Amino acid sequence: MQDYAYEALMASGSVASGVMAAENEDELEATLRTMGHYLIRAEAIEAQGRITTRTDAKISRKELLSFVEYLWASVEAGIPILTTLEDAEVRMESKRLRLITREIRDSVREDGKTLSEAMREHPKAFPPVFFGTIAAGEMSGRLDYSLAQLVEYLEWQQEVTSSIRQATFYPALLFSGMIGLVVLLLGYVYPKLLPIFTSFDIELPLPTRVLMTASSNFVAHWYVLVGGIAGLLLLFRLVTLTPAGKYAIDAAKLRLPLFGDLIASIEMARFVTYMSLFYRTGIDLLQGLALLEQISTNTAVARGVSRAREAIVAGDSLADAFGATQRFPPIVIRVLALGESTGKLDESLQRAKAFYDREVPAAVNRMLTALQPILILVMGILLLVITMSIFLPILSIYDNLGG
Repeated sequence: MQDYAYEALMASGSVASGVMAAENEDELEATLRTMGHYLIRAEAIEAQGRITTRTDAKISRKELLSFVEYLWASVEAGIPILTTLEDAEVRMESKRLRLITREIRDSVREDGKTLSEAMREHPKAFPPVFFGTIAAGEMSGRLDYSLAQLVEYLEWQQEVTSSIRQATFYPALLFSGMIGLVVLLLGYVYPKLLPIFTSFDIELPLPTRVLMTASSNFVAHWYVLVGGIAGLLLLFRLVTLTPAGKYAIDAAKLRLPLFGDLIASIEMARFVTYMSLFYRTGIDLLQGLALLEQISTNTAVARGVSRAREAIVAGDSLADAFGATQRFPPIVIRVLALGESTGKLDESLQRAKAFYDREVPAAVNRMLTALQPILILVMGILLLVITMSIFLPILSIYDNLGG
């Protein structure tokens, strides 16, 4: 078999280009005619040899969305998956993604693997949700539908991430500015002012004495502060590497003031979105719950899914199983109960997804509404203390000189 780069006239009148394997140009032309295309030009590509080492690099969500959109459009148009992968290898902008696509193509063509099996060889590039969803589409003969659901899921994920980043940009900038101001004052400004103030025989006011002491300690022992922060971060990292520690931290995240409501809403949005995705693509309920347990980012929620799955296996209903975990809000329990009783779980999950599509931005706004006044108050107090610590000694010196 020889790889050919080709250009062909489509039935719509547009010109398509791609890469296809064939014995010769005549076979290539015949294959294209069966697809309704007419060969314009073909050029043999020199063999590059079979790749034996696997590329497994993380790719961005934008690149991933572009790749899945191309697969979906091609499969929906009736183009064979091998041809689709050959075309995708040429069209993708990312070099890493082109290498990964080539390796997937080789696994499908030369090893006889399915698309989902070939993707499993690249766990860093593709999220776990891909494997089960695409495998379900392959088994049911509805790969185009599964890919369409993945496109919808990736677009939803991108919208949620974008809205959270935009909403938290101002508070993060304000907090960073406060930290930078404190470091600048303690590390540079106050060490310059200290000799001036102490050269006068005056009693410094309390705010000035406090900040002067803090500045002296900061300049003399800054490495202790930096080392302490680094040690705390390392300790936090080590705790998260243990199952018990990660569970305790993830459970505490859901109870945090201000942030806990947002984190819980995002976790529930992921839960109903994943569950709806698996259900619509034909994945068995218990298998879907097992996948949900593996891909949940919060281990407390994942453990709740695990306990619910065990209860369902024991004979409990969906609503009772998830309600007993005390990890899922009433809206999710009611949706599961309604879907189970009516036999329309897909529609109920879609309603829950629509609810959380509105709830996540609302939770972000609630958090910001509560957080912004606190940050402004802290900034105001900080500026007041700084102003008093500088101007009160100046006024005292002026009065002293006047006397």
